[in-house]
Amino acid sequence: MTESSSTISHFTLAADKLQSFADDGYLLVRGAVDAQRLSDLYSQILAEFARVKLLGQLFEGGGNVSGHLNCFPGEASRFVYDSLRANGVLDAVQTLSREPLRMPNVGCNLNLPGSSEQNDHVDGYAAKAFLVVNIAAVDTDLTNGAMEVLPGTHRKTYKYWQLLLDRPERQRVCMRRGDVLIRTSALWHRGMPNASSQARPMLALSYEDGGSTLDDPYRAHGGQITFLPNRYATNTAGRWRERAFVAAPRLGTAFRVVRSIFETA
Repeated sequence: MTESSSTISHFTLAADKLQSFADDGYLLVRGAVDAQRLSDLYSQILAEFARVKLLGQLFEGGGNVSGHLNCFPGEASRFVYDSLRANGVLDAVQTLSREPLRMPNVGCNLNLPGSSEQNDHVDGYAAKAFLVVNIAAVDTDLTNGAMEVLPGTHRKTYKYWQLLLDRPERQRVCMRRGDVLIRTSALWHRGMPNASSQARPMLALSYEDGGSTLDDPYRAHGGQITFLPNRYATNTAGRWRERAFVAAPRLGTAFRVVRSIFETA
């Protein structure tokens, strides 16, 4: 992986960027976080993942089969928030928000080697959209699973079956280490397969319900890097469902289509 270009000194949310966000549902900010510090954090995340896996402390299911796990990146990732606050990116996020924001919920998506393609989804509920700030901890491209977004889909309330019928445009968001993606949770998107040999983390600061309810979200989990289930439960039913949908992706699609037909909200 090559290093990102030098970090920005200050980000300004100009009129064209506001319009771009309104139209597409996302905005890309280049070089917003120091690449070397992200490289060090990346090494820590990989080392901790290898450690818990070797000791048999990683949960079963919960995204292990599909290859998409959640991760709390720990106290060591606080510099990301501090950088974005200092260089104006978080001021831009507040400008884009409809409500005052607290400190964010702190997370990370860990896309494992050999992962499968996710179904399109929004984060949370479309009726209660919130902002998500993704930070690339490594260069993220078509090989290691750059996110796929469906620009403009936040402007219409879709059910899953309607999305499949409309077939909106799709784009892959390739990022350099240190780049930031500001997006609305109502934007349809999906995680893509990681064909590389290394896990690919994507940090996330999210503002559901205005942000974290903790006094200091970086002290969650004792401030330690922690791996958590993603979209599948870790119980027996959840594990079987994950295995079935990964083995037969069309089954997962059909399940979501049928469920969306009968959804009332």
